[in-house]
Amino acid sequence: MRKEWGLLLMSFVHIHCVNITIDQRVANYKETFTQTINSTYQFILFFPDIETANPFRVKAWSTNALAEQPVLIVVQQERQVTSWQVPLLVDSSKGHSIVTFLNTSKTMCHDQMDSIVNSDFSIGDQKVSQSFILALATSSTNSVSINIALEEEEHFYVTLDETYTLSISPSEPRYVFYKFDENASDTVIIEVDSDDDTCLTVSIQDSRCPVLDMNKDIKYEGYYQTVNLKGAITIRKNQYRNGFFVVFVAKPDNYDCSQENSYIPRQLRTVHILTLNVSSTITFKIRNSISMSDYIIASLGTLIVCSIVGVVLTITALVLNRFGTISKNKYEKGGSWKPSEVLRSRNEFIIGSDFFRRFPTKFSMPVPEDILITDYYEALSDDQIHKLLKSEKLTVSYFARHPKRIKQRSYNYLSHTLSIALFYSIPVVQLVVTYQRIVNQTGNEDMCYYNFLCAHPALGFSDFNHIYSNIGYVIFGIIFIFVVIDRHTIIKIRKEKGIPVHYGLFHAMGVALIIEGLLSACYHICPSQSNYQFDTSFMYVMAVLCMIKLYQNRHPDVNATAYSTFAVLGGTIFLATVGILNGSLAIWVIFAVCYTILCVTISFKIYFMNYVLEGISQLRSGVKRKGVCKETFIPIRKARFILLLMANIANYGMLITGICLYKDQVTDFGTFLLGILMGNAVIHAIFYTCMKLVNKERICFEAICYGLCGIATWSAAGVFFLDAATLWTVTPADSRQWNQGCILLNFFDKHDVWHLLSAPALYFSFMFLLCLDDDIVDKDQNEITVF
Repeated sequence: MRKEWGLLLMSFVHIHCVNITIDQRVANYKETFTQTINSTYQFILFFPDIETANPFRVKAWSTNALAEQPVLIVVQQERQVTSWQVPLLVDSSKGHSIVTFLNTSKTMCHDQMDSIVNSDFSIGDQKVSQSFILALATSSTNSVSINIALEEEEHFYVTLDETYTLSISPSEPRYVFYKFDENASDTVIIEVDSDDDTCLTVSIQDSRCPVLDMNKDIKYEGYYQTVNLKGAITIRKNQYRNGFFVVFVAKPDNYDCSQENSYIPRQLRTVHILTLNVSSTITFKIRNSISMSDYIIASLGTLIVCSIVGVVLTITALVLNRFGTISKNKYEKGGSWKPSEVLRSRNEFIIGSDFFRRFPTKFSMPVPEDILITDYYEALSDDQIHKLLKSEKLTVSYFARHPKRIKQRSYNYLSHTLSIALFYSIPVVQLVVTYQRIVNQTGNEDMCYYNFLCAHPALGFSDFNHIYSNIGYVIFGIIFIFVVIDRHTIIKIRKEKGIPVHYGLFHAMGVALIIEGLLSACYHICPSQSNYQFDTSFMYVMAVLCMIKLYQNRHPDVNATAYSTFAVLGGTIFLATVGILNGSLAIWVIFAVCYTILCVTISFKIYFMNYVLEGISQLRSGVKRKGVCKETFIPIRKARFILLLMANIANYGMLITGICLYKDQVTDFGTFLLGILMGNAVIHAIFYTCMKLVNKERICFEAICYGLCGIATWSAAGVFFLDAATLWTVTPADSRQWNQGCILLNFFDKHDVWHLLSAPALYFSFMFLLCLDDDIVDKDQNEITVF
């Protein structure tokens, strides 16, 4: 004991001090002790041995202590020494100021924690000896009053499914201990709730002492996250087999939980600074999560259901390909095909080897395995372009003169999609895997915007269920590609009959669906403010491919090339990234200008059938000939002009709406851009369907079925999408306020259900486009109206 006294004396005596009186006293655990000290008078309290399993909490407060000459408190236990000062100085979150707290308290980590956590019997039955030596000193020449009290932490050992309430402040942290028992599952969830919007840090630390329970060091151990109103942390048993501490520390201000601390700037920023010595009351509960059997049931069940649905849909598509609308095609077996129709000109030799296998006696010429098309590209002459621009009614035959070129341009979309997917995905995978490793190593759960109330870790990933729920995109993408391949064996690329097929473009849509699933899974490894574009990039691609497909149906020769399409898409994704990282007014102005130019350019290309310069030249000639009058500017194709005008009005309406929603912080730039592209795809699909009816073309049975299934699944998926469980545009603490529990198999939340429903919804949408023109597969192209 003399050695310990000497160490304590040395810790308080200044070298220049010579006359110091050290008083001592044996203290009572249930007594509040008040003592006046100064630079020449110090005090030591002895708390004798006491038999209890609960640790003690030391409270120290003063009314006249000064920050420049604080009271130093040192608590010695059998194996450790803890020290702090009154008043306690806490750096603000910004680091520009220091907040002073006159009320302090600290829980003394139990010296016997090792024997407690390794025991085979109940913690409640433990009785171990504890004692404390508490020393008080100050360098103040004036007398300073200090109050000391020790309280036993009666609810230090927490159990499952019990709700506990604690009061904390920046100078009065609290922590409790939980040990896994036979009733605990493989994972548990610690749920935290607060009603006073105070920013605090919740930390999970190993069962070893000391416990890091101050703002300056709490991030150096275990897992942690910032919380204001709601928080949750999932812990696996194999991480802390001997149990863990749950530590709560309030912050001196709300900066870390406010929008000002967000990586993404917002127009409205508010920081709520807390008053000094404020206390926050929180409630928390530890509950069981799911077991390993739940993981297996949910994972295998989802895979089996998706596979069964996929097989059923595949069989249905194969049956419809053979016995549906296109089975009436006269080029099919049993139809009224005439051999004389094969070789009407050098540009019209179109037939596959299937026919020659069926009628081997009629021809002796060898037939290649693929399609035989002997056309060549021949540009229109000036007279032909002039007649084309003057025509009021156009048919597909004007724009489908080169099937071989159409096929090549169609497959360019597939090659571009595959190349972009490969080179885009490699850095994405590398980045998100690095993020996950950083989370695992540092324990910083503010890096990733998970739904912590339904985030099930597995295979090294913190949120396995949100990754796994993207399996539907991969399955339905593969199914769609298989259906397109099967359809390719039935309907070959032909000339003068039906809508020119674009199998390469359909394959690109299927690949885009698969890559969307993979990239969405990558995004959900660690969703954050810096990688949201990973989740949406191929959604942009799918929306654009759908619009290209619809336009290409009636304008195959003058449709946009894959090079120009993906160049515009690349610029769009780049602008979306810039808009996400810096959604300032300048970015919106740049986007509005670029979008206006793009809309005008596309409108001119559509109206003049890709011959913009010739169309403008024709308009200029009309002005020279007739002067500036009404006749000169009356559009030749009025219906086409009106539809383009309506489309532009709709686009500018969406642009203005998006700006207003962004200003009110209802949406973000990335979601707004995706909304515009999806909106255009929907508008184009509705317009195309309506124009078919206007031109007395019927909608075949298959298209109606797929369309209705698509509407149903999109409607159901949209309900779950709009009820978000996270919000990546705000701070991590604010995002946790949106967290929700699991709703399916105790494994999937609403966003997972969105994944599982939107995958078949996209499949049905693609199948709708695939079957939309099956009713005119035998119609002459010179009778099919262009719109």
